Amino acid sequence: MSSNRQENPPDIKILDHGDPTDRQREYVLAWINYGSCQKAADAMGVAKAAVFKATKAVKEKAAQNGWTPAQNNSRFIGEGYHLKGTSTLIDADGEIKQTWVKTAKDQEDQKRAFLEFIDGLNDRITPAEPREFVPIKTPDEDLMPTIVIGDAHIGMRAHGRETRDRNFDSRIAQEEIIKAVAHLVDCAPRAKTGLLVNVGDFVHANTASNTTGKGTPLDVDTRYEKFMRVAADTLVTSVEIMLQKFEKVTVCIARGNHDPDAAIAIQMILEYYWSNEPRVNVLRCKGYFHYIRFGKWMLGVHHGDKVKAEKLANIMPREQPDAWSQTSHRMWLVGHYHHQQVLECDNGTVIRKFGTLAPPDAWHSSMQYGAAHVMEMIVFKREGGKQLEYVYEIPRQHHGIDTEII
Repeated sequence: MSSNRQENPPDIKILDHGDPTDRQREYVLAWINYGSCQKAADAMGVAKAAVFKATKAVKEKAAQNGWTPAQNNSRFIGEGYHLKGTSTLIDADGEIKQTWVKTAKDQEDQKRAFLEFIDGLNDRITPAEPREFVPIKTPDEDLMPTIVIGDAHIGMRAHGRETRDRNFDSRIAQEEIIKAVAHLVDCAPRAKTGLLVNVGDFVHANTASNTTGKGTPLDVDTRYEKFMRVAADTLVTSVEIMLQKFEKVTVCIARGNHDPDAAIAIQMILEYYWSNEPRVNVLRCKGYFHYIRFGKWMLGVHHGDKVKAEKLANIMPREQPDAWSQTSHRMWLVGHYHHQQVLECDNGTVIRKFGTLAPPDAWHSSMQYGAAHVMEMIVFKREGGKQLEYVYEIPRQHHGIDTEII
């Protein structure tokens, strides 16, 4: 790229009239001494533009003070003023009879000098070197970050134009879940134990016949074996991400109405995969109701399709009377409904329904079932109560009208 910049060294007299800063003076003298703007920049270890810009500013200031290489009116300019312009009276023969020097008070001097100082300061700053992050050595034993994966429906296929939402398949489901887990783990405090809960319907179809547990036909993405592998890989990767932040990770996998048998298979895969890793505890969940105690907290996990939410509050004290009497805070973690809801029961039990990242399939879209696409994390305190709650949300994709008639 060609440049129109004047490469001739500046006149040293501009330093007497241009009120240069110390740095600007260095740049101007370097240009004069080396005879080239580029050589001056190389010698000072700065960009050529920095030298040129500083010299240009001094020239402009000298001109405001009445001095240019062709003319010197500086003796007519009072302190605190700059040259605004000149007027010349010429007689009939073309001879100059008189010249007037117009001045104006320079109210921008301090502001300009400050901006030039900041601009020049950047040339002297050395960028900071990367620093190694040293994590907290002692994780908090009194906190338990809990990531709840709502109905993931890996293996479902949806066409956005048909459902008026996002496109969806196994690959998209895996990418979105892993990204959500990574984000939530990044937000979580460093704790001794992290809990990963899958509330069921992690895969869309229960068998290779591409149906739910009760035989309802489904829109599936690909071969059963393929999306089962994707599902297992997704949970394995999620646990690996959590192990980067937490000393230990506990995994609870619930059975849903879409995957009552497939959920057992995935659980067994994870049990085997992590069998030699003492930091990972994959719960050998049996049946449809699971219980986890953490200090004063009693957590129940159930998909939500077998028992209505209101009745869950009475199941916990009946099935776990000892743990019930030793805790003060109780919560059921439930999926199935695909939307977020909190129900507080009379006995103090909280029923927490969790949403899903997955968009609706064709049937649910035709019935106008829809909700926010979210994944949530709750940080439970051992003494009771919650320290933090985070929600990761994927914005819903909207499709335009089919046509506009004018």
